[in-house]
Amino acid sequence: MTTFRARVQGPPMRAAVATLLLLVGLAVGSTGGMIDAASATTAATPAATGPLATFVSVSALAAVHGADATVTGSLASFYRPPSPLPHAPAGSVIRSQSFTPDPGLPAGTRSYRVLFHTTSGSGGDLAESGMVVVPGGTPPPGGFPIVSWAHGTTGVASGCAPSAEGTSTLPDLAGLIADREIVVAADYRGLGAPGAHPYLVGTSEAEDVLDGARAARALVGQAASNAVVVLGFSQGGQAALFAGEIAQAYAPELFVAGVAAVAPVTSVLELAPTGDGPPPSGQSAFTAMALYAWARHYGTFPLRKVLTPAGLAGISAVSSSCVDAVASLYDAVSPDRFFLPGWQDQPAVRAANRANLPGGSPTSAPILVIQGTADEVVPSGTTTNFVDQRLCRSQYDSVDYVTEAGVGHAQALDQSDPVINRWVRARFSGGSNLDSCTRAGLGVARLG
Repeated sequence: MTTFRARVQGPPMRAAVATLLLLVGLAVGSTGGMIDAASATTAATPAATGPLATFVSVSALAAVHGADATVTGSLASFYRPPSPLPHAPAGSVIRSQSFTPDPGLPAGTRSYRVLFHTTSGSGGDLAESGMVVVPGGTPPPGGFPIVSWAHGTTGVASGCAPSAEGTSTLPDLAGLIADREIVVAADYRGLGAPGAHPYLVGTSEAEDVLDGARAARALVGQAASNAVVVLGFSQGGQAALFAGEIAQAYAPELFVAGVAAVAPVTSVLELAPTGDGPPPSGQSAFTAMALYAWARHYGTFPLRKVLTPAGLAGISAVSSSCVDAVASLYDAVSPDRFFLPGWQDQPAVRAANRANLPGGSPTSAPILVIQGTADEVVPSGTTTNFVDQRLCRSQYDSVDYVTEAGVGHAQALDQSDPVINRWVRARFSGGSNLDSCTRAGLGVARLG
């Protein structure tokens, strides 16, 4: 559910925390207790022995980056919203800040960090951060179309915001700008601006990427069109699919011309770790982050019902670090060290998973789904079944399903850049969409 690529990594503190996690050695543990955020009960923190060689104490983590991984330095004040926050419609810009884009972008490209309004889970108003990158030159009639990028997993702590690192975190940005498209990238609520990040809560993510497009239009005015393609990877693939489902009701002023999801998360429980050995590719870390976020967001189950004492102790790293550090902790040992037997069968957990399965409502826009056949995080069979059973058969959506032969999770986005760019251009120009749902079989490879 994450890119594990340098260009999408979080703040530099993440490398320091990861190094610390790897160096603490055997039998390092906390001598205190920690609070189960969902149930307000205290769980003792056991000493780490044997396979828990990478377990790090709460106090050691705090020594590296304090109580939370937050944006620090000269950018800290930008991400801090006014208090109280004056109410404004979702997508309204609170403040913006221009900065120098990375080299290699077309001449005249302008880039901005933005702090904008979005909708809280209870329907209130809160601040969210992101980036807007605008092509140079004169906009076409009607304005530049917008690509709203939905990023993969960076973590749940507020300092794990891609916008803090700038445009280097945006995939194939030069190609999209060369095609004369505005690129907006919401951080998701709770990343950058303070607050809780509802990790893998589909509706929340969908509102974020749609409000990001609204913020881009508010920022540049008539230079921006209302035509939007939502493009997401992994966690962002889930966000993109949900955005397509809610767009007409949530942001009717936007014309969503297409939804593209690369290696999308379609069910946390299907990707959850199993077996008695260390899981591959971050599965335990992603699961721990999802359970932590769902427990806070829904309030329907306490973490002590799904995590062992060691898992509860590790929640401090989940809540205060970015994804690399969390993976260094949770993916070093077998899942049964951190997750209680039968945790997947808890009714509240299953209900949260059902609420975040994309494909529950039809999407009027054409959909592109790209999946690597060698994906070690999101199995290609899982995605193929999702496209076949939910998008094609249940929703009768129009889906162009592309498989990249022999491609893993982190490589899927790079490998599919040419396919994505052609597809996005076709959506904005009104071109036809290949519908894989009409083929005899799904998952036909199409490379380049």
